[in-house]
Amino acid sequence: MYAKSFIAHASRGRLTSAVTAKTYPYDRYVCHLCESALVLHPEWGTDRPWFEHTADALTENGHEHCPYVTVVLNELTLIQRLRRLVKDTRPVVRKGDWQCAGCGRHYHGERYCLSCRTGTYSKEVALSPTLKPDTVTGGAACAC
Repeated sequence: MYAKSFIAHASRGRLTSAVTAKTYPYDRYVCHLCESALVLHPEWGTDRPWFEHTADALTENGHEHCPYVTVVLNELTLIQRLRRLVKDTRPVVRKGDWQCAGCGRHYHGERYCLSCRTGTYSKEVALSPTLKPDTVTGGAACAC
């Protein structure tokens, strides 16, 4: 079981949400982080639509580094326990300022460097007012 994703790249390279993708259910969607093929799950009952990785369509980078694939098991257990206690609980995404030791890039958001396609080499830093995170062209730096 992989974590649900609510954003993906459509076949024309545009970033799209799962809600928008419901209008084009037969389009080809890939992960905005690891570029693995995704399956669109339309709205079922009270769940909103989402994208999901599949084991047979994972790229090597997706298998090793994608945060939707390599989810910490304790985090999933904690989310399920919280949902039993508080209905409609959503997981909190920890965002911070990071510096990648692999490429030297500074970025803000989740721990995942879009240049290196991994978060393994990233360390959290406190950015000074003069040092700003890199901006990413051709995509979003984070899904917030």
